[in-house]
Amino acid sequence: MPAESNLNMAAALSLPEIVYRELRKAILNGVFVPGQMLRQEEVAARLGVSRSPLREALPRLEAEGMVVLQPRRGYAVATLDPEEISEAFDLRRLLETELAQRSIRRRSESDIARVYAIISEMGILAAQSDEADRAHWFELNLSFHDALLAPAKCPHHMRALENLRGVIESYIRTEVRLTGDLHQAQQEHLQMAQAFVNGDEANFVELTRAHSQHTRDRLIEGLTRNQASA
Repeated sequence: MPAESNLNMAAALSLPEIVYRELRKAILNGVFVPGQMLRQEEVAARLGVSRSPLREALPRLEAEGMVVLQPRRGYAVATLDPEEISEAFDLRRLLETELAQRSIRRRSESDIARVYAIISEMGILAAQSDEADRAHWFELNLSFHDALLAPAKCPHHMRALENLRGVIESYIRTEVRLTGDLHQAQQEHLQMAQAFVNGDEANFVELTRAHSQHTRDRLIEGLTRNQASA
C-alpha cells in the first residue's frame, strides 16, 4: 500500500515516520531482499512518495542494522553470513530467556487474555497459503512474542531485542518463504502459550530458549539448502 494512502489512518504520524515504517515493513516482508540495492527513485515510486521523506528514513534503518550504506553506490538491504546469524540468535536467546523468567512471574489476567487472542488468530492464518495471510501471521508473530515478554517490564531489554529483530527478521521470513512451512513454529508457539498461561516457569523459559534455537537451525538449514541448489 502506498505510504501516503495511510495518512488518514495515521494522522498523528509525520510522513517521514510513515515512510520509515512502510519501508521497514517492506524489508521484513521480503519486498526488498538481503543484498538488494535500494534505488531511491524506485523505492520512492513503490511507496508512492517523494525522495525527501525516504532520505530521512534510510539513516534510521541503517542505525538499526537493516540497511547498509555502500560508498558511491547508496543503500542496500543488509546481509548476514551464517556465523553472524548464529551470533544474532545467541544474543536473542539470552535476552528472551531472561525476559521470559521475569515475565511469567509478573503476568496478569489481561496478559493471559492477550496471548490467547493472538495465538488463536495465528492458528487460523497458519493454515492459509495466501501471501497476505502469511505476512499478517508474521506481524502477529512479533506481537505474540511481545505479549509473552512485555509483562517483565524491562524496557531496555525489549528495546535491544527489537533492534536485534530488525536485523534477523527478514531472514526468518525468507526461510519460511523457501520452505512454506509454519507448522513447527506454530506448534512451538502453542506450547509456549500454554506454559505461560499455566505459570509453569521452568517449562516456559526452556521452551523460549528452544524456540529461538530451533528458529536459528531452520533458518541456517534453509539458507544452506537454497545456496546449494542455486
